[in-house]
Amino acid sequence: MMYHPMHLHGHTYQVVNPAGNGPRKDTSIVLPMQTVEVDFDANNPGQWMMHCHNIYHGESGMMAVVSYVS
Repeated sequence: MMYHPMHLHGHTYQVVNPAGNGPRKDTSIVLPMQTVEVDFDANNPGQWMMHCHNIYHGESGMMAVVSYVS
């Protein structure tokens, strides 16, 4: 029941919306009980953090690693 400012390191992404032309971002506010769909180009190989900017959420595990190679 909280807002989550979700941030992806090392990339920008396009927010998917019905018109197909959402904004490019690296951080999106995810509203309570909602989801956000994004598309991004995997063109920066490595290991990148994705996490909630509410530090206490990150500390409790609301983070992930996006990892890929070329």
